[in-house]
Amino acid sequence: MNTPDLNFLYVIQALFEEKTVSRAAERLGLTQPAVSHALSRLRVSFQDDLFVRAGSVMAPTPTGERIAQGAIATLALIQREIWDVKAFDAQTTTRTFSVCLSDMGMIVLLPKLLGALREHAPHATLKPIQVPSLELASALQDGAIDLAIGYLGKMGDNLYQQTLFRRSLVGIVRSGKMGGKLSRKIDSKPTGKSKSAKEQPIKMSMEQFVGSEHVLAGTLSLTNQLLDEELRHQGERLKVGVSVPYLLTVPGLVATSDYIACVPSELAELFAQLADIRMFELPVKLPDLTVKQFWHARFHNDAAHRWFRLLVANTLGDLSEARKAR
Repeated sequence: MNTPDLNFLYVIQALFEEKTVSRAAERLGLTQPAVSHALSRLRVSFQDDLFVRAGSVMAPTPTGERIAQGAIATLALIQREIWDVKAFDAQTTTRTFSVCLSDMGMIVLLPKLLGALREHAPHATLKPIQVPSLELASALQDGAIDLAIGYLGKMGDNLYQQTLFRRSLVGIVRSGKMGGKLSRKIDSKPTGKSKSAKEQPIKMSMEQFVGSEHVLAGTLSLTNQLLDEELRHQGERLKVGVSVPYLLTVPGLVATSDYIACVPSELAELFAQLADIRMFELPVKLPDLTVKQFWHARFHNDAAHRWFRLLVANTLGDLSEARKAR
């Protein structure tokens, strides 16, 4: 048995469980002589009878029983680890899904993802990770993270990407700053909801905007870059009052000073709940930020990975975009 035909495992299992050559042959889809011949070869290979007649059935010898138990365990392992590899049950999985998120993603997106995973895969775990941008592609390739979500630009070769949603940029300012000089925006489109005075966007002139000192958060470096480039294009300069490493310091600084800040709209709405600030329409036209999820080609067809990507798309994105993740 230097190069054994592992089909003998199925023959041993069938003989052990069916207890007759005829029923084992029927189960295996073989003729009775073929199973008898296979048993004869196995007896020679193992130097043991393996199965002997005991009345109307075939009973295993001690060696036959040990081999049969090993065959059953081995075939169960093969079924689970090889043949069922494409199967995935969200309700029973205990898998940990790892996602790279920025500070903003941790604040705004993580609660939504945790809620969705808890509902659809109650025994799974979500592990948020922050990875330096230059290391993201290799972390996705190595499987250190399953997904990277954010406004990340070009990420390299062998990576798939899917648009989840687009976010607009707005300004935030301390409530009451500059008194009546900030005018309230009149929205001609009915929204179906009445907004409080604090929620209604206000307008700021370009002169007021460039004359104010800005709070810049390192987490929003791409947003800051877009703003700086557009102002330079218009012959203006961004006046930086303070740069901070932590995103959550921004609303407190704006609410207690004359600083202003430019942030994505959903973040501004959250900040308005945390501090006494107002949103205003930017006097410069900036492109919306496209938030995507990225993954490596190695895991594109993995059943669990595909399920998780679809969950992310359905939770964070438009349904039309989510269908593309299938």
